[in-house]
Amino acid sequence: MAYAAVVSLKHTIEQLLNNDETKDVLSLSETMLIYNELPHLISFLKTIKSLPNNKIVDPASEKRVKDAAQKLEDLIDSLVSDLFLSELERSISADEISPTFSFSQQLQKVKEEIVSFLSATLPKNINDKEQQQQQQQQQQQQQQIFCGYSSSSEYNTWNQQKNLLVGLDDKIKQLKEWIFDPTPFMSVTTLAGMTGIGKTTLAKQVYIDPLVIEKFEIRLFVHIGPQHSQSEEIVLLVLDQLGVVIPSDKLVDHKNKDYLTQQLRKALSSKKYLIVLDDVWTNKNVLHIIKYGCFPNNQKGSRVIIVSQIQRYLKPPNVFLLPLLNESKSWKLLHQTAFGNSEEKCSRELELIGKKIARNCDGLPAAIIQVGENLRGKSFQEWKALSENEDPLVITRDDDTPLSKALYFSYMMLPQYLKLCFLYMGVFPKYYEIFRSKLIKLWVCDGLLDPEQILDILDAEGTAGKYLDLLICQSVVLREKQTSLDDEISKNCRLHFTFRSLCVTESKSEFCFHILKKFTDCTPENIKGQKRLCVHNNVVLAFPQVHEWMESVPNARSLLCFGPKQKYPIVFPFNFRLLKIIDALAIRFYEFPLQILVLVHLRYLAITCDGKLPNSISRLCNLEILIVCRHHNIKLSNNCPIYLPIEIWKMKKLKQLSCMGFDLPAPPPDDSNLILEMLLTVSGVSVHSCTMEVLSRIPNLKRIAVQIESAHDSNETFSFFSHFASLYEAFESFKCVVVNPNLKSQIVRCIPNFPLGIRKLSLSGCGLPWEDMGVIASLVNLTVLKLRWYAFCGPVWKTNEVQFPSLQYLLLEDLDIERWEFDGELFLFLDHVIFRHCYKLKTIQNQLEFVNRVEVDDCSLSFEKKMRKWRSTYDTEAKIHSSSTDL
Repeated sequence: MAYAAVVSLKHTIEQLLNNDETKDVLSLSETMLIYNELPHLISFLKTIKSLPNNKIVDPASEKRVKDAAQKLEDLIDSLVSDLFLSELERSISADEISPTFSFSQQLQKVKEEIVSFLSATLPKNINDKEQQQQQQQQQQQQQQIFCGYSSSSEYNTWNQQKNLLVGLDDKIKQLKEWIFDPTPFMSVTTLAGMTGIGKTTLAKQVYIDPLVIEKFEIRLFVHIGPQHSQSEEIVLLVLDQLGVVIPSDKLVDHKNKDYLTQQLRKALSSKKYLIVLDDVWTNKNVLHIIKYGCFPNNQKGSRVIIVSQIQRYLKPPNVFLLPLLNESKSWKLLHQTAFGNSEEKCSRELELIGKKIARNCDGLPAAIIQVGENLRGKSFQEWKALSENEDPLVITRDDDTPLSKALYFSYMMLPQYLKLCFLYMGVFPKYYEIFRSKLIKLWVCDGLLDPEQILDILDAEGTAGKYLDLLICQSVVLREKQTSLDDEISKNCRLHFTFRSLCVTESKSEFCFHILKKFTDCTPENIKGQKRLCVHNNVVLAFPQVHEWMESVPNARSLLCFGPKQKYPIVFPFNFRLLKIIDALAIRFYEFPLQILVLVHLRYLAITCDGKLPNSISRLCNLEILIVCRHHNIKLSNNCPIYLPIEIWKMKKLKQLSCMGFDLPAPPPDDSNLILEMLLTVSGVSVHSCTMEVLSRIPNLKRIAVQIESAHDSNETFSFFSHFASLYEAFESFKCVVVNPNLKSQIVRCIPNFPLGIRKLSLSGCGLPWEDMGVIASLVNLTVLKLRWYAFCGPVWKTNEVQFPSLQYLLLEDLDIERWEFDGELFLFLDHVIFRHCYKLKTIQNQLEFVNRVEVDDCSLSFEKKMRKWRSTYDTEAKIHSSSTDL
């Protein structure tokens, strides 16, 4: 993937040139010659459609550019590493001239490959007529490619289509209710979901319904496809099915868009119509035109259904998002497919194996159908062998099955800048819950982002977050849990096993990453040339032979250990001197490994160790993310805090500091240059890190999580709350957890004072009386409030309508509250309320009827009963769960 290699090279050169200590390593004039070529090359690689079998880009030429860029980046990083080590040893070797000579040679090599690549791919010295002919040939070629690769799973037999409908009864019912809604206005909705989930089959089922045929005078089922991405092209397809002939002079000029729309409205204006636009691939602007600017609102109850993988909205009636099947429906579909209409019954043992296979299919109907067809007529032993595989299917680009072609097509339709980010997600094990914050930090530290899209260096993670949202929007990444504020932003996500399988197989050819799960995965022929090593079974690192083999990949950039946590320490390989990322939270270290300190390129470090951090931690001058967990959280006998080394203040690039059980020391007052301007997030610290001396040196802090040991902090005045209010106006998130609080007495002995601009607040164990809530209730920008484990105490919470002017999300968990009383209306913008483990809660007033979502999780039986009655009365979305019943 040449695009990713060139972007990474650009990141590396920029970091080098922006660092006074390293920019003199290279020949500036030679480096700038290459650097100035990179934006043009990135722009070209980003816009090309590198679809299968196309001839726009010569694969061999692209590979040469990729190899040359990676080799140059390796050489640059090696030179910087050598410089760092030589400074440590305080000796300069006479051999340092030869790497410089090699660097000059590699610069020339990269330049030659770029010139050769662009010459072979970009037209030159041709007139307008030749250029137009060339563009037409490329368009015809892309048309053939689009036709050859299906963007949806093609299941042509009646049995296959019937099987795809398993588990969709509720969605069919909802869609019909929407179609037959008596409102006369023309309405548009979208059937959305990942490929193979049954979108087209569902639309066809409703389209051929006898009542639909009877009620609609005009019915059209129009296949669009990705080759038709403009609104006028889609209108033309609809007009063609309507039999409307458009003069040839109106077809060429796109300025006749209004004329085409007029013709469409004229053809449909007098009839009640149902139009299904299947397989739509277009951007949100064109989609908006289709929805609101093309079809006539003739007051006859007409309907338009857009079938698409692209999810623009998440709530009906704007969209019907098709879900994955649950385990029982998955087994029903697998049994139905494998045994057909035969009367053959499964033995109990075969049924257990079959249910395991169905579960491994992860609820995707098309995958279950393919597995079922593969199992048809197979022996018990073959069923058992398949059940023992991690995945029931292996997805590759060369597989000729409808599902594999559709999945690969979905991947190829991603823009260039998203492809490597998508492939990268395959580094996580199957069913791994991927936290949004962790993923985007890994993307940023690995240099996967398009530099042109990062407008603010402090908001690179914001750009990465948009990347993730786009991948979810394209239905190639599954949304697991939404954020508190926005249902359309995912807090956790994961890959479906089919897409993860595709990521793994594609990464083998692209050398994106390599998974180490078995001893044989670690052999030199398997790991040679790999940039990212992902350990899914940490035990493999216990073999000395594996460490020897790993010496064959000295240029690896990432070492990710996502296997089960190790109870005992194992030898960890530190022979990769160009590493940018180490995630080894699952590996236990007794002491901080000093070998890490020579990894000058390290940007992301996450480890578990019980020892203190060394004073020389500041050698890691490029580190952006530092996460240190402790295997045992042991307090000193004198209850004194354990401080990080004072040298932490020299780590200017730190963006996140998460060190459980450690505190930030006060910086030397006589050195005003020790300021961590890039630091945005601090967690795991105590009140000793929240002094004015510390906080004033972190001017851009946005998020902090403070942990308080009540055993020795209960006598604190907690004046640190006011420090935040005086130093920060805009503050995103504050979390305070009192560990093992003394529930008989108030822990926080003063009314908290927070920055007026704070948006999220989470308190646990503080023991505040409800009367002190007024300070928090006056925060004008507070949108999320989470109160856990006796954060506030007392039987009655009284609120009024002028409080919490912006609150949208409220969580009450493990509180002793008995009544929540309202004086007037409930908070204006409150959208989501959760009651969890509030066993004394008896009643609340009826103002909750205006809240969109209410969740009750294991509260008192009387309260649960009242909420069930309330739910049926107001027909509101309310989820009620208890240990005995889940409704």
